[in-house]
Amino acid sequence: MMEKNTILKNLDRCVAIWCGADTCGADLANVAGMCLENKFDLVSVPADLVKTVWPWLEQGDVKIMGRFYFPDKKITENQISDMTIAINNVLKCGAFGAQVFLKLSALSDLVEQTYIIKDDLFFAKDLIIGLDILDIDVSDWNDIFVNLQKINAAALMVVMTRDLGNESDFVGRIYGLLSAWNIQNNFDLHFYLGPDSMRIEQVLRLVKKMRPELESRLKFFIHC
Repeated sequence: MMEKNTILKNLDRCVAIWCGADTCGADLANVAGMCLENKFDLVSVPADLVKTVWPWLEQGDVKIMGRFYFPDKKITENQISDMTIAINNVLKCGAFGAQVFLKLSALSDLVEQTYIIKDDLFFAKDLIIGLDILDIDVSDWNDIFVNLQKINAAALMVVMTRDLGNESDFVGRIYGLLSAWNIQNNFDLHFYLGPDSMRIEQVLRLVKKMRPELESRLKFFIHC
């Protein structure tokens, strides 16, 4: 808990909260209370918990993001249809938007099948695209940025689903991301990097050195 409190203090307004899939009951209420007390403005919750957490947060200035996952390498029209219905439901239940996590190979499918209806579905709401940085090569970033611009994403969320230590080449991968960053990118940059605060510190150091203009557009999701 001490390390988590230190992270929250040091990151200040870059902090966002991540509710795990197993968070429920009193734990959800505690997370909501922490968001309000510390004036965190963004919280990620599983899609089916949006309607539960909303009554505790509706009086505060906290944006709730419902989480959705596509585990397959390709996305079918039926999956897209089911997703749009599910996203519409969470928006009606108080969510400010959706975080959609998917394989890099499925990103173009999602964009091509939804970019035309995206603004109608997300009217004045946010769509955040989540990708695993370990699946991304330096040469992939340009296509990723083009797709996120096309679908008018509010943010790119970089996750690391498994930390392999030095074998992850995490610093090198973040360096590649920031080197490829396009000045035309109008979306923010979010991270969910697991329990090791060192990964957050590494990102911050690289951003400050390479892309200081992005500091105000960063969010680091902390598991609570």
